[in-house]
Amino acid sequence: MRRNCLLALLCSMLPIVGVLAVTAPAQAAEPAVQVVLDSMLPLVATARGELRIAGRVVNTSSTTISKPAVRLRLSPEPIPGQNGIDAVLAVAALPTTTVRTFAVDQPLAPGAQAGFSFEVPFGKLPLTQAGTYALVIDAIGQGTQATGSLHTFLPWYPNSNKSAHAIGVVWLWPLADAPARTATNVLLNSQTPVSLSPGGRLANLVDVGREFSSTLSWMIDPSLVQSATDISRGYQVVEDRAIVVGNRSTDALRWLDELRASIAPSNARAIAYADIDASASRRNGLSADVVRAVTLAQPIASNVLQSAITGGVYWTPSGRLDQRTANLLASAGTTTVIMSTQAMDGGSTAPRQGIADYPTSFGNLTAILAEARISATLAMPQRNASETILARQRYLAETAAIANSVTGDAELTVVAAPTDLRWNPGTSFLRSVLRSTQTAPWMRPASMSSLESGSRSSSARLPYTAANSGELSRAYLDRIVRVQQRVKQLTAVQATPTTVNQSYSEALLRAQSSAWRQDPVTGIALVNAISRELTTQIDLVRPISSGTITFSGDSGNVPVTLANDGSSTVNVGLALIGEPASRLESEPRTDIVIEPGQKISVEIAVRVVGGDPLPTQVQILTPNATPYGEPASITLVSTAYARAAGWVVLAAFIAIAIFVLVGITRRIMQHRRTS
Repeated sequence: MRRNCLLALLCSMLPIVGVLAVTAPAQAAEPAVQVVLDSMLPLVATARGELRIAGRVVNTSSTTISKPAVRLRLSPEPIPGQNGIDAVLAVAALPTTTVRTFAVDQPLAPGAQAGFSFEVPFGKLPLTQAGTYALVIDAIGQGTQATGSLHTFLPWYPNSNKSAHAIGVVWLWPLADAPARTATNVLLNSQTPVSLSPGGRLANLVDVGREFSSTLSWMIDPSLVQSATDISRGYQVVEDRAIVVGNRSTDALRWLDELRASIAPSNARAIAYADIDASASRRNGLSADVVRAVTLAQPIASNVLQSAITGGVYWTPSGRLDQRTANLLASAGTTTVIMSTQAMDGGSTAPRQGIADYPTSFGNLTAILAEARISATLAMPQRNASETILARQRYLAETAAIANSVTGDAELTVVAAPTDLRWNPGTSFLRSVLRSTQTAPWMRPASMSSLESGSRSSSARLPYTAANSGELSRAYLDRIVRVQQRVKQLTAVQATPTTVNQSYSEALLRAQSSAWRQDPVTGIALVNAISRELTTQIDLVRPISSGTITFSGDSGNVPVTLANDGSSTVNVGLALIGEPASRLESEPRTDIVIEPGQKISVEIAVRVVGGDPLPTQVQILTPNATPYGEPASITLVSTAYARAAGWVVLAAFIAIAIFVLVGITRRIMQHRRTS
């Protein structure tokens, strides 16, 4: 009853807030003094323990505070569930009981700061029953008026044994990066190598993950471990618009070795290659690429990690999935999709099992549902110790609230996972929340396998639209379609196109990564770089003829030299195209085989109409007669019309001469008769 009264009071003071509010409490104005936490221990409270809090107050105003003090307050009873959490974060004035006051021994000048600390045995705190309490630390000036406050949470479960309603927590541990790597394995920036190096984002995730490996379910992007392998063997990277040799190969090799030592086939899965934006790609005619991203994942990950990694997992970029894309993924062999509880809750905010069935035309997909409130907590700022502590305490409060919602003999398992695959949490935060998952009486670590074998929530999907998911744009994907058409030209002439086709198809999958939703500039730069590399590759097979070719008649053979500067044998055709085409009669040549590094000359029969010089394009063709690469230009000239014109002039001269001779002869004959 008292808890319900507290909820009613909080809610009466609560403005309209979002379900997933993770910001600080509402303030009427900027606080005059900022409260900063340096430490808050223990991680999980125990009956015989002591609450130890240390921090600082910082005067952010322009006036001196003459008698500063710090006050510690607790709510008189546990806050009621997740609604209570939202109220604590949104309401500035909470019903609380003052526990201790710490007097600062000197005035606080503008910009100055002073430390404070509280050490209070839990037995002396007004903790009336198990639950999560609101904890408030106020900076107060003269009198009792608070000049700044910090709101957080104190879970109190004095029985250290696991609760009968302890929730299972499945931790998904994604390893992915923005795959800015071209078809020739040039990195557009140093983001991935730096992340793999000691102190980098990916290095930190593996370091922490190795400590808690048995608690985690590793979700690995095959394109990342593929990139790490290439980097470990020596790599090139763009710096200041120039391609240079990178110097972090040793770090990448060390990272791969540590990752291999951290995972096991039972706790590692391969997600779709490059975290492809499947819904956007399918919507824009690239369904084959979605299938390729799914089917490539398992063999690439298993080969690089030297372990039998399970595939068939797609991590939805927005936490939601449309039905047509789900059907496509299922047809490609996907068995599991990672989604958000928000996408499958049917509008309900009550905690639910972290797994459900997603029906498709090819059978049910297993939908692993990341608990949306926990995902929001993992995204909270962690730029300093104070923010890290607030995020940690929020995680403890959220999980405790979920556990308290379990009634009867029900068992509940939730999924802790970041919203962003390329998350960058602090190591201190990670270690604290993972350790609490293992030790807090209201939580127990759970695995993906145990989740998949347990009971499932009902399917109640919310609508999906491209607008609410932030898909890659049609204009961007149209660029990729145009590059793909040119790739088809390149591979069409290759005698052994497998290697070339694989490098470009994988690069274009990387260009379809959902990473470019947040970084479209780099995505466009990647597509452009792939296109330039493709142009260079296509131009290795080219005609090198030029100049003017003159025929003694109106027809003849045109010699053309073709070069193959590539490393693969090609099979091409050749056509001559007049400008205008009506003045040139010619049959294209086919099945011209050119070995790598060779030049060959071929002749093609033509007939030229007209005596004027005829500009002509020398165009290489693919075996299916489509133009390949840029044409060369020559000029064809026929002398047949010049000779014909000469004979006409001669005949006319002779005719005139005969006419004149006849006229003279007639005049002579007439003169003789008259004389």
